[in-house]
Amino acid sequence: MFCKRIALQVKRAKAELEEIREQQQAIVEALIGNYRTVLQHIDADSPVHVAREKAATLTAEVLAAVGELDQDAAPDAVAARLGEGLAPALHIMAKALRVQAGALGVPAAVVDGFGGFEGQYEQIEKVAAHHGNYWEVLLYGHLLKDRSTMYDLTSRLELRATSEDSRVLDALAHARRHKNLRDYIPERDEDGHPVDISFGTLNWQKAVRDKNRPGAFVRKHFEAMVFAALAEELRTGDVAVAGSEEYADWSEQLLPWEDVETKLGDYLVEVGLAEPGEATAYDAVTFRRQLEDKLTAAAATADAGYPDNEGLVIDPETGIPSLKAHRSEGQQASAKALKQEIKVRMPEPSLLGIISRTAYWVEWWRRFGPASGNEPKLKDPFGRYVITTFVKGTNMGPYEAARHIPGVSGHELSLAANRHFSIPTLNEAIADLVNAHARLDISQAWGDGSAVAADGTHMDTYLNNLLSETSVRYGKPGGIAYHHISDTYIALFTHFIPCGVWEAVYIIEGLLKNTSEVKPTTVHADTQGQSFPVFALAHLLGFDLMPRIRNWKDLKLSRDLGHSMVMPRGRVGVAAGFRLG
Repeated sequence: MFCKRIALQVKRAKAELEEIREQQQAIVEALIGNYRTVLQHIDADSPVHVAREKAATLTAEVLAAVGELDQDAAPDAVAARLGEGLAPALHIMAKALRVQAGALGVPAAVVDGFGGFEGQYEQIEKVAAHHGNYWEVLLYGHLLKDRSTMYDLTSRLELRATSEDSRVLDALAHARRHKNLRDYIPERDEDGHPVDISFGTLNWQKAVRDKNRPGAFVRKHFEAMVFAALAEELRTGDVAVAGSEEYADWSEQLLPWEDVETKLGDYLVEVGLAEPGEATAYDAVTFRRQLEDKLTAAAATADAGYPDNEGLVIDPETGIPSLKAHRSEGQQASAKALKQEIKVRMPEPSLLGIISRTAYWVEWWRRFGPASGNEPKLKDPFGRYVITTFVKGTNMGPYEAARHIPGVSGHELSLAANRHFSIPTLNEAIADLVNAHARLDISQAWGDGSAVAADGTHMDTYLNNLLSETSVRYGKPGGIAYHHISDTYIALFTHFIPCGVWEAVYIIEGLLKNTSEVKPTTVHADTQGQSFPVFALAHLLGFDLMPRIRNWKDLKLSRDLGHSMVMPRGRVGVAAGFRLG
C-alpha cells in the first residue's frame, strides 16, 4: 500500500507539472504583476520612500543633539548632556525607528495581499519546476495528507537493508528524529556526521537545500525525497520488510552453496546444459567454452546454408545484411472449401455460450469462492460466476450488464467480483482451461506447445490509474496487456504493465508464473522482447529466446573469444558475430 500510494502521488506531482506547463504563462504574468506592485510601493514617490526620508531627518536631529558624545563618554559628560537636550533626542530617535518600521511594513502588507510570502514562494517554485522538469518540489504537497500515516507505518515496520547500502534507511531515521521541526532540519546526524543523500537525483539534492540556510535541509522536500526513495528501494528489493512475503529479503531466500552443489547436476541436465551421467565438473570455464562452441556451430551452420537461403542477402562490399519481403501465395481453393465446411458444421456460438460450456465441462468456475475458503453461499454459484466472468472479461461493468441480463442485479455481480474473485484464482482457472485445451486433438494441428510468442496490446484505461500512462505510440492513456500466446493458439499468461517499460523484463516472469502443463522452450518476441540480461537468463533457464530485432543490420556485433577468427567477407558469421563482450 505504501509503494502504491507513493507511486500515485508521484504520478499526481508529474501531472501537476504538466498542468503548470499549460498554465505557466498566467502564473508568470501574475508574479510579474505582483513584483511591479511591490516596486511601486518602494519607488521614489511611494510611502516607503517618504517614510525613509522622514526617518533620515529625525535621525539627523538626534545626531545634532548628541554632538561629540560617543559610547566611551564618562558618566558626568552624559549627565551634562542630559540637561542640554539628550532626552528629547532619544525620544526623536524612538519616533524615527517607528517611522522606519512602518515603512518596512508596507511591502510586507502588499505581499500579504497576494497570498503571503509562503504563497508567493510556492508560485515561484512552480515556475522553477516548469523550467527544469522539476516535479520533485511538487511532490510534498500531494504527500502532506498522508505524512502522519507514512511515519506511523515506517515506524511499525521492521525495515532492513539487503546490502551494505543503508543510506535511505539512515535518512529515514534522521527525518523521523526531526519530524516535529517546522521548516528546516539539520544536515548532520546525532554523531555530527553529514547525512548522506547521494541516493537522491540531482533534482532532489537541489530541492532539499536552501542557499540561504547552509547546514540545513528543507524539511518538507527532505521527507518527500526519503519516502519516494524508500518506495523505490522496496520495489527493487534493496530494502526488505521483516516477516513479509512479497517484500522479504531476497538474500535470505538464496540456497546455500552446499545445497546448490547437490542440485546443480540435475538442474544442468534439466535445462540442457549437461548430458545425463556427465561427470565433468561444471565451472565458469566449462560454461564459457560450451557457449563459445554452441555459437560457433550456429554461425557455421548459418554460413553453410547461406547459398540456399533465398530470403537473406548480404552485400559483398559492405557486409550489410537484408531480408527480402515475404510474398504470400494466397489462400488455396481447398483451404477456402475447408473453411466453408467448418462454418456449416460448427455454427458460430455466442461468447456467453462459450463461457458457459467451458465452465460446465472444465469446471474452472470451482476455483472461485470466498477468501475464507468456505463454500459460496449463493443459490446458483455456477451461473453467478459465469455471468461475472463474462461481465468483467468484456469490461462492461456490473450495473451496465444488469440492465441487459435479467435475473441478476448490479450489486450481486459487483459483490461476486470483489469478494469471490482474485488474481491467483483467475490464474488457476486459466491454467485449467489451458490444460483442457492442450488435451484436445485439434490443438496439436497448430503446434505441440513447445513455442510461445510474447507481445503486448494497448488497452484503454482511466488516466487515474497506477499503471496508466499516456502512450507515445498510440497518443492516449492506457496500459499494455502483455500476452504469452502458445503455438497451440491459447494464451498461457497475461501481464498488465505500463506503457513506458521495456517489455523484455516481463518475458521470463510470464514463463515462471505459468502454472499450466504446457511448458514452452522457445520464446518468439519483437525488439522489446530482448536485452542482454534477458538473453543471459534465457540461456541459464534453458529456453531459446528468438526475437525479431528491428534494424538489426545496424547493430555493432563483435567476438570476444580470446583469439582471432578470420572469416570471409559477406558471410553470415561476419554479419552476425557473437554477443560475448
